[in-house]
Amino acid sequence: MPDLFGEDPHHERHPMTGVVLNTITKKRRALNFAEAVTVHILRMQGVTYTDIVHKLGTNANRIGEVLRGEEHPNAKTEAYRLLTAC
Repeated sequence: MPDLFGEDPHHERHPMTGVVLNTITKKRRALNFAEAVTVHILRMQGVTYTDIVHKLGTNANRIGEVLRGEEHPNAKTEAYRLLTAC
């Protein structure tokens, strides 16, 4: 049943302003290799840097380390391989 704002109850609102807040379901302190490959795939597919940060539930520094090749340097090659194998 919709709430007072006509939305499903799963939307969280800021208690003082009523602004709808995004629900954070996953928080990552570090990215593993598969997640790093996912970062590269999303970027190659045109997903914005900010959206990648939000989708993977990490901070912008982790994404930057991956995209610069500082962490998981082979992830970009694997991402390209996966994208061209289809």
